[in-house]
Amino acid sequence: MAASSTTATLPRIDLRSSQLGKEAAFKTWRAAVPQYAISIPNDDLTDFAMDLSAWLLQKIVFTHGHTSPCRLERKAESLSDGYDNIVFLLFMKGLWVGEADGRPFSSEDGDICLLDASKPFHVVTTQASYAMVNVPRQTFMEAAPDVTIPHGHILRSASGWILAEHLTALCRYLPNMHKAEAERMAAATLTLMASSLAELTGTDHLAKGSLISAVRLRVERHIERHIGSPDLTPDMICHELDIPRSTLYRAFSPFGGILSYIQKRRLDAARALLFHPEEHRSVGEIAQALGFGNVTSFTRSFERQFGCSPREARQSGSTYISSSQMLFEHWRQAVARGG
Repeated sequence: MAASSTTATLPRIDLRSSQLGKEAAFKTWRAAVPQYAISIPNDDLTDFAMDLSAWLLQKIVFTHGHTSPCRLERKAESLSDGYDNIVFLLFMKGLWVGEADGRPFSSEDGDICLLDASKPFHVVTTQASYAMVNVPRQTFMEAAPDVTIPHGHILRSASGWILAEHLTALCRYLPNMHKAEAERMAAATLTLMASSLAELTGTDHLAKGSLISAVRLRVERHIERHIGSPDLTPDMICHELDIPRSTLYRAFSPFGGILSYIQKRRLDAARALLFHPEEHRSVGEIAQALGFGNVTSFTRSFERQFGCSPREARQSGSTYISSSQMLFEHWRQAVARGG
């Protein structure tokens, strides 16, 4: 007899070096998250240890555990792999030091760091315990439509500390939580994450960052507002925002340039529309609405970015690890294979 929705347990994955062995666990970890380049000091697995558990909570994936010291990097050349999640990392114990958006960041116990997986970054960690929430960009945009993710920002505010307490509680109670209850908790988690970023919509946060980071955030918001305009060009952006052309190009050089960034955001927007259950426009109409010259060039660009055609994506409802369900299933398969 199938379990009822009120008593069914959550889908869960465990990855433990004590069970798999050190080499197999490290190999499996890297296979499960190919979007990141992971290495350990001196490639020495002698003292490597990890104990991670992941749960699928409907629209988000929640991970909790600890790992040995490592370096984790999201490389610019990997940004076309379709992985476009927003990541909230709660550092429970240990030190994480890294760089995102051209500026350094470091964590302390109890901090939450925001990472935008559509952008490069790198971190170096000590032995650490943490909780991590992976949220597909479209899911987060639905919860917080007016918020631009401050890549590499550390939440140190009352709302951030409340979110940290909530994530810590999930670590304790998720193992015994039923599916229906956990899905309600997922909705509450999204609401808290959106609330924790509401204070960053003003200019105060921009003033705290570097000039390049501030320029990049202004341009990103402008691009999101005008994503469908065929006049969305570097010259127009410089004119509308009063930004020197050299500054604009320097701000977006980590992403292959401003034109490459605009193209990627348009493709991300197209993918979200193709998946939306109430979106009935044709592929050609969506391409036109997002500023693509013609459906042929749009289809080619979409295939290069996501590995399938727009029609295939619409029919299947997904591209590579573009949803929490697909991300979780990819992890599950990697663990089942043992790397």
